Amino acid sequence: MQAKKSPAMVKKMFESGQISIVDPETRYRFSLTAKCPVDGEFADIARFEKAGHSLSRVVFHCSSCAKEFEVPKSEMLVV
Repeated sequence: MQAKKSPAMVKKMFESGQISIVDPETRYRFSLTAKCPVDGEFADIARFEKAGHSLSRVVFHCSSCAKEFEVPKSEMLVV
């Protein structure tokens, strides 16, 4: 599946403290991803932190350039 912007899903993931979410209609599990600021490749989650039951920080790792980075929620995508 192709990565897409979904501010509502990203918000729900942060509020629920989950790095993935299941679409109730399709049963597809969406996960967070982001484009690497160095090379533009999609990156996987390297680690995350919670504050209570909510996500407070998500760090991504680009397998192409081996860099770790953070992006604002507005730049996170779901795949």
